[in-house]
Amino acid sequence: MKRFVEWEGLELRVDGARIAELAQTMRVPPIERLTFRFFDGLLRVEGTIRKVFSVPFSVEIPELLAAGTKVRVPIRNASAFGAIPIPQFLFSIVQTRLPKELVGFEPPATFVVSLDRFLPSFVTADIRQIKIVDGGLLVTLGPGGADLPGAADGKQ
Repeated sequence: MKRFVEWEGLELRVDGARIAELAQTMRVPPIERLTFRFFDGLLRVEGTIRKVFSVPFSVEIPELLAAGTKVRVPIRNASAFGAIPIPQFLFSIVQTRLPKELVGFEPPATFVVSLDRFLPSFVTADIRQIKIVDGGLLVTLGPGGADLPGAADGKQ
């Protein structure tokens, strides 16, 4: 079906500070603090987890693997207190506290994020690639399109 606006390919830049703000709204216990640092080719996530006391942690994300509206986020170099490796099985425990409609988990340590929740119903998108760049993300979309808001459900 023809859309009001169509594209063959589109490149978007997503601001890392805004991603960090959005992540704060989805932070779940026992995570107390969460920060994101975007470098060219590396996303570093730092924070604290509260059990009996606050435990600082960090993980590195060297790549984001995109297909359609799903993004796989492989976790690497996870550590607590700056040097103690975090066992990968602990990620599956954290995963049980995340919203199932938004985030899934693939062993040993890959989170799968569904971006359908963030796309308006009148937009279709095929995410081809996500590059981690200084200060944020560079997202490449394949063919897609959009209608006017309300047009997809008969409202105008």
